[in-house]
Amino acid sequence: MSDTPDGMIPSDRMVAAMAAWRGANTVRVPLNEQCWLGLAGVKPEYAGAPYRQAIAALVSRLTAHGFVTILDLHRSAPGSAASREQEQMPDRDHSPQFWASVAGTFGPDPSVVFDLFNEPFPYQEQGSARAWDCWRDGGCSLTSTNSGSSYTAAGMRELVDAVRSTGARNILLLSGIYWAEDLTRWLQERPADPAGQVAASVHLYSFNSCSTTRCYDRELAPVAAQVPLLAAELGPDLTRSGADLDATCPPGYVGQTGFSARTVDWLGAHGAGWVAWAWTPSGDCWALTSDWSGTPTPRWGRLLRGELAAVHR
Repeated sequence: MSDTPDGMIPSDRMVAAMAAWRGANTVRVPLNEQCWLGLAGVKPEYAGAPYRQAIAALVSRLTAHGFVTILDLHRSAPGSAASREQEQMPDRDHSPQFWASVAGTFGPDPSVVFDLFNEPFPYQEQGSARAWDCWRDGGCSLTSTNSGSSYTAAGMRELVDAVRSTGARNILLLSGIYWAEDLTRWLQERPADPAGQVAASVHLYSFNSCSTTRCYDRELAPVAAQVPLLAAELGPDLTRSGADLDATCPPGYVGQTGFSARTVDWLGAHGAGWVAWAWTPSGDCWALTSDWSGTPTPRWGRLLRGELAAVHR
């Protein structure tokens, strides 16, 4: 919400601009655990009930324009820490309570999907057994990015149970480990869901270790063959590697490498969906738009709008 002018909830005009991109049908809305629960360190005007009411109003607005809404636990923090940066995993202090509350609010609405945690990266390890164990069961001790202290992680099993304890049957997205890049053990480690409504989520960027169709065939195709698969974040054709990206990532880093088009084609051929990052006129390499009226940026925005229209011809 803070990305919009004056930090206000996106207006009907802004949502209508999204809907004007032919083929657009899903919007992913990042949520803040501390804001939703009204915890310490949040300004009163953004804490608790005002925040929840603003999100509910936005979901209603998106629904009115024909969108499916994905609510994503994007920022969290254990204890009394402020949730400013991405944590390795959700926390047992607040995250199950957060999802029980969100599910209690949006459980009756089948057009709302719950993305249980943005980008898990326990131990910052790719493919390790202990990282996947932490992802599934929680209980592991991690160092908080926000407080610098150790905290106990909540696992995906706990978050699934928290949602289902409310009676909500919404679709649940579970991202893989290593910043949602790695799905290699997703099928073996996924928690049981009594509602049978769990889907796999992956984030696909040109600088990922798996960014070619050959790798997708090896690592993503087995998942897509058994459960619904969504690329909940799809990034632009960057001409820099992850190590070479700086914090600002200027628009000049976007090229015509073919990454995004190849990825969209692969996902479509395997019955998988995708959501692009990001609808905001931020002036950087991630920006799809140049303004809140939906004018596409010269490279990433125009390419993505064309891909949307082509998929939904």
